[in-house]
Amino acid sequence: MNVNQSEASQPTLEQLDGWCEQALSAASSEARTSAESRLRYYFPTFSESAAELSGAFSSGSERVLEVFPTIKGPAEAAQLMTWFLHQSSKVLSQSYVVRRLRVLVLNHLGVLADEQKEALRRYWRVNHA
Repeated sequence: MNVNQSEASQPTLEQLDGWCEQALSAASSEARTSAESRLRYYFPTFSESAAELSGAFSSGSERVLEVFPTIKGPAEAAQLMTWFLHQSSKVLSQSYVVRRLRVLVLNHLGVLADEQKEALRRYWRVNHA
């Protein structure tokens, strides 16, 4: 995804909710693909295959995956996803981000700080008991 000026700033909760809804329920495959691309940028799992990213990989010393600038790795991505889960009341948004967070945690548990692991455990106990 080529980042333009509007995508380089923090999206609103409403924008994120709208993209989650489009990614899961838009009638047009183009709308779903566009929303999914935006959401991968803001909620990366650092686990996507080359086929899923369709050209987001680069060579040399450049970043392998284009992500929102404040996200430096899986730990920051987990924090943003957890924040979003607490903020959004939309079922489709929560469903989408839970799937992304699950992939992130399963593939990168070792890089999360103990405090983050405990925060995720508490979140799951409270919200999925």
